[in-house]
Amino acid sequence: MCSAQKAPGTAIVLGLVVMIICLILYPGGWLIDASDPLDFEETIQAFTANDNLTHAVSFVVILCSLLISYGIFSFWRLQGPSGSLGHSMLRFGILVNLIHYGVYILTKGTRHLLVAVSQHAGSLADPSGAPDLMLVLHATSGGLYFAFITISSISGILVGIGLARRFSSLNLTAAACWVFGLAGVAGLINVVVGQQAEVDPEAFIMV
Repeated sequence: MCSAQKAPGTAIVLGLVVMIICLILYPGGWLIDASDPLDFEETIQAFTANDNLTHAVSFVVILCSLLISYGIFSFWRLQGPSGSLGHSMLRFGILVNLIHYGVYILTKGTRHLLVAVSQHAGSLADPSGAPDLMLVLHATSGGLYFAFITISSISGILVGIGLARRFSSLNLTAAACWVFGLAGVAGLINVVVGQQAEVDPEAFIMV
């Protein structure tokens, strides 16, 4: 049995490993029917042509998001000086983390619905409107994903720095926390520069 102390860490590691595997297998991603994320029709075709796989990996990713959130939320129990900057950043980062995984779950849920519309287009009041409805759902999931990337970057900065400031010396664990925070900074730069500036669209890959 996994002890109460080890359960959060196990949840984070297990959730991340399984999620990465699922994202590698996600239709329209790196391995299966790879598509240009900015080509909506091509990406929708990848989802619907592999409908059962899209449903399955989306479902597992949602479960992994909950697992990771549980693990991160366990940091709330950590004690720290009341009112200290590091402790405040950590606690706010935990709350932001819960929000960003909530948005990610909505993203995957929207793709669930997109595939369901494709599978049951014949039962719609106007079957000919199914492609337009799927396009709207895909655009919605894209907007949610953009929000997820933005919020997750901020969460990474807050949690990473909040944890790193708890260490008095730069040991391996503290260094890992700083790297986590820097990864958040890199993600935020990707959002600000890669998404708002006129750069090569392939610099951003939506999974």
